[in-house]
This record gives sequence, structure tokens and C-alpha cells, in this order.
Amino acid sequence: QWAFDAANIDGAHEILSQTEPVRKAIVAILDTGVDAQHEDIRSTFINSPADDDAHGHGTHCAGIAGAATNNGLGMASLNWEGKFVEVASYRALSSSGMGTVESIAQAVIDATSDGADIISMSLGDYSPTPPRVIREAIDFAQKRDVIVVAAAGNSNQDAGHHMPANIDGVIAVSAIDASLRKAAFSNTNFSLKRPIAAPGVDILSLVPKGGYETKSGTSMATPLVAGLLGTMRALDPGLTAERAYDILQTTGREVEDSRQVGRVIDAGEAIEALVGTSAES
Repeated sequence: QWAFDAANIDGAHEILSQTEPVRKAIVAILDTGVDAQHEDIRSTFINSPADDDAHGHGTHCAGIAGAATNNGLGMASLNWEGKFVEVASYRALSSSGMGTVESIAQAVIDATSDGADIISMSLGDYSPTPPRVIREAIDFAQKRDVIVVAAAGNSNQDAGHHMPANIDGVIAVSAIDASLRKAAFSNTNFSLKRPIAAPGVDILSLVPKGGYETKSGTSMATPLVAGLLGTMRALDPGLTAERAYDILQTTGREVEDSRQVGRVIDAGEAIEALVGTSAES
């Protein structure tokens, strides 16, 4: 999987395989639901409202964020032996893949109230001025120390017009391809305050009823970042969104298109930086 090399996930596994989390972190996937019976997510899925998925998008995102790794099954994520991250699922989108402002806002509030550490939103729409109900829901989450991550969008435009990625404090994720260039479809995120990039082309993950498929989109890049942030929160439960983003940014890889899409996450370096600093504080 090229994405593993590009995001230095093996480097992260080397550290994680010798490290115990302080506690498991909860990554909430706000999407079409998750097939909680899939062999590769069952062990890390926690009881949450949307435990089935008639569409498939949410299950794919969940696998990227938190499939158990090193279990001999079909795919790997950052989540070494399933020890660091638990996945929760909230239905922000219907089985057709569409959502409403209200359904998305409610999912943010529910996930926050249930104790999510990270909210991962592989969703969005054109909205230069985001609706108040969504802004307020995200504000509610951020005031309770939830780190909110959202896809920059797939229209090859400026994500400044794409909500919820353009809401203050949200980490906005663009996608790169295997040549480490901006994915052709990816929105740019450089106009936003917290831009970051991650692999988002031909990403292998889970589909409902036990299958595996590759998909492309900023939707796939987003849960990779969310899973990394969850792993970091598991190692340091006091980690703030500001410090977490700062670590992603300072340890991230500068690539040719970083001025458009931000730096590419380096999971190994990010975890190294976190473990190195938390030991001294």
C-alpha cells in the first residue's frame, strides 16, 4: 500500500508496537453508518447508534481510521493490534450518501456528548458561509476538547468555500496521490487555518458484508488523519487540537504541492514528537 509509505505508517507501528496507550481514544465517524459486523472492525467498534451501513462510504472511512492491525485479516490501519483507537459511528448521511445541515449538526452533538476524542467528517458541501447550526455544533465539540477533522472536498477548488472544512478550528484534509502530488480531484486548503494532506487515491479499506475495496477521495485522506490524531490522543489524553495540529504541521513532509494542500502527515514522526515531548513534561 503506497499510502503506508507516503504517511510513514510503518514508522508509527515500530513505536506503537513497543508502547502502551494511556487509554483508548474514540474516533467518531460521522457518515452513512458502519458495518459493525465486519471482521476487521468488529474488535475496535464500540456500541454507538449507526452500526450498519447500507451505502458503504462510512464503513470504508471507519476501516482507514481504526481497523485492527496485525490481526492477520485483510487490511491494516495505524491502530496497532487495535489497542489505541476505538471507532464509534453516527449517521450524518443517509443510505443515499446525502445529509442535511440538521443531521450533520446532530451527529456532531451526539458524538461529542458520548465522549468522542476525534470527530472525522468525510462530508461537506459548497458553503462559503457555513450554516449557523453546524458552526454551533462544532463549537460545542471544540469547547469539550474534541478534535474535529473534515475533508477539504473533491471539486478541485479552494476549500475556503467548502463546509465544514472551512469552519474555524477544523483540521482540513486534502488528498495526495502516489506521486505525492495533489490528487487531481482534491480541493486546495491553503486558504484555511489548519491545512494538512494525506494519501487519498486508491486506498484499500472495508466495505459492508465483509469485503475490501479501494476508493479515492479526500474522504479517504480524512480518516487517516483522524486515526493518527486518535492514536496521539490515546498516548496523551490531554492533547489539545492546537498542539495536535502543530505536531502534524511541524513533523509533516513538505512536498511539491504543499503550498496548495499543506504538508503530508508523517505518522512516525508525529508520534515520535509526541512521545518524546510527553515524557519530558
